[in-house]
Amino acid sequence: MRLTAVYLSLLGLVLLFSEYGVQGQDDTTKEDDPLGTGVDEDRDVMDTCSGAAGPRPVDEVYSPGRTDKATVDDVNGGFCGVEINTPGIWWWVNGTGEVIRASTCHQNTNIKVKFSIFTGTCGNLRCVTGESRPDYECPILKRGEGNNEWGTIANAIDFATFEGQHYYILVQEESGTGTVWTSFRHPTLPQNDDCINAIGPVPRDMTPIPSSTVDGRVSVIPAGYCGGGEVPGLYPGSWFQLMGTGGAVTVMACGWYNLDGFYFSVYHGADCDSLECVDGSYEINVQDPEKCTFGTDPGERPVQRGLTKYTFNTRDRDRYYIYVHYARTAADKPTGDFLFFADDGAGGKAGSSGPHLIEFEESTLTLADESNGDSGKENKPSSANSLATLSASIVVFVTLCCIGV
Repeated sequence: MRLTAVYLSLLGLVLLFSEYGVQGQDDTTKEDDPLGTGVDEDRDVMDTCSGAAGPRPVDEVYSPGRTDKATVDDVNGGFCGVEINTPGIWWWVNGTGEVIRASTCHQNTNIKVKFSIFTGTCGNLRCVTGESRPDYECPILKRGEGNNEWGTIANAIDFATFEGQHYYILVQEESGTGTVWTSFRHPTLPQNDDCINAIGPVPRDMTPIPSSTVDGRVSVIPAGYCGGGEVPGLYPGSWFQLMGTGGAVTVMACGWYNLDGFYFSVYHGADCDSLECVDGSYEINVQDPEKCTFGTDPGERPVQRGLTKYTFNTRDRDRYYIYVHYARTAADKPTGDFLFFADDGAGGKAGSSGPHLIEFEESTLTLADESNGDSGKENKPSSANSLATLSASIVVFVTLCCIGV
């Protein structure tokens, strides 16, 4: 009888745990569950650094928080990348030795936020970075400005980490009180995400150069974006460089999922610290099936996209930097894979600097391999850096006759 009672008691416990789960083991939270950890009814525990939710996994699993009972934090003199002047809540992660991206791109997020990243301890916080920028990779939570242009209430921030070091993430409300779901992941940054990593000098013989702005960041350029204010610094871009010929050079771009064209900011300068804008002229939506037909693999439907061209005058042997990003768009997200071309009108042989050759190693990856990956995103040609990955390594051989650059 006693054994039977013990057995029934154990069975009851098993059923109890199977129905309600063990607290803390499930990273997901049901929509009708309380948000945060809320150890008392007057204040959510995530309101302070010492009550930060974590350590969170760096695997794009979202966890919720709310700002309705949060207060303004008195840390770091009221500034870390952004002003610390609105109610905020805290998460923390262990550093991995890589760049980590925090994002609020979740269907249940209902406010804009700003991030401040700290390391150290809660009693001695040291500012790492902070900002308030859109999550350009978020195809949901679309909030345009009344003109059908892309926009989102989701925010994101990237921060470099040291392995094993603690990082505390303060998430402040920026557009009123509400709910925030936050995740952490490792972004795949484009190889030419910044001016100092510009690909090139590229060939000027219309060789297609695969590139991507997926997971990229908006570059901070002291000279500003070129175009007299008509080219907004809205979206992430990719950088290229080429050598001048003494004549006109045309740069071009097209992409499978780009329906609205591209903007080019062209700069003249010896290096990235001495850039000056170069005026030129656009041709938009140029039909060129040979260059801009996508989806030609077996089983796919070919799609032709318009080519955006930008022509500018150059000085022989001078270096030019080209920043390429989406034009104003109403697409689900303003980043994607694209092809870049340059044409000097002489098959790449104009000018006295000699030809420039980029060679591509064959890749074993296919579009099917990429689209069947675990990214869960619908940007068909690839995930974050697909075309660059698909074409594999780009090895740049610069043959410049009689000069060193």
